[in-house]
Amino acid sequence: MRARVSGLRAVAVAVVDLDEAIRFYTDVWHLDLVERTADSAHLRGTGPRHHVLSLHRAPRPALIRITLDAPGRRQVDELHAAVKAAAVGPVESPGVWQRPGRGYGFGFKDPEGRNFAIVAEVADHKGPCEDRPDRPRKLAHVNLNAADCEGTCRFLIDVLGFRLSDETVMARFVRCDSSHNNLVIGTKGPTTLNHVAFEMPDLDSVMRGAGRMRDNGHPIEWGVGRHGPGNNVFAYFLGPEEFPIEYTAETLVVGDDHLPRGPDYWQWPPGRTDRWGVTEPLSKRFQRVQRLFRFTEDGYRTHT
Repeated sequence: MRARVSGLRAVAVAVVDLDEAIRFYTDVWHLDLVERTADSAHLRGTGPRHHVLSLHRAPRPALIRITLDAPGRRQVDELHAAVKAAAVGPVESPGVWQRPGRGYGFGFKDPEGRNFAIVAEVADHKGPCEDRPDRPRKLAHVNLNAADCEGTCRFLIDVLGFRLSDETVMARFVRCDSSHNNLVIGTKGPTTLNHVAFEMPDLDSVMRGAGRMRDNGHPIEWGVGRHGPGNNVFAYFLGPEEFPIEYTAETLVVGDDHLPRGPDYWQWPPGRTDRWGVTEPLSKRFQRVQRLFRFTEDGYRTHT
């Protein structure tokens, strides 16, 4: 059996005001600080992963990379061979990372120039990792706009081992574990970040988190509602420097027998944008921001 990635681990984000970003993601978004240097910070959820978000001081806001899990060192090496054979862009050699959490992995660019990394053997947190009300567990998914949705999905499925869960007119939903989706690939460009979603324990936590965001001057940009594909509840916001983020919960768990549904299935009555039909459409502000955050040029480099 060919090697597959096994989970969504972390995102690295470039920020101009590092101190303010740390304050927001700890005090308001409710992540915990794991490690801090003069120019970076690593934050975790309540789950075992060493960190789910890293912040890096930079001249302008951007998305640096998305990090995926592999089951072990052998799978990292096999996935490296597959990515290199696909010949879509720069690919690092696998090696031991000298960065918070360490691990054995490599970075690369996908066919549209996005920065990814694959890693195994990370120094994750030991002991019980229990849900805490109103605090994110981990990353739920990353939603990416694509100029070439077909080519991007073909690479994710054929090279990295993702599986198609569902498809709408606007996006394709792919997974690498039992969650309905870990990555969402939009059908319309440019090649930018759409948003990053963090998994909360339940609907009540999403609601409490949404209230806390409003209390701190971050209005709900879309939600609270329930999506069609994935069946997850959602609330969308803009964080520091207008970074697009989502609280979500209750994402559908699927197995190998899951059959993808196409655009004809995922249709709502006119004016409705989710299952419940009570939330207003996505705000104009969020629609604008969805096209702003590009990947950095050298963000695939993990050994520096």
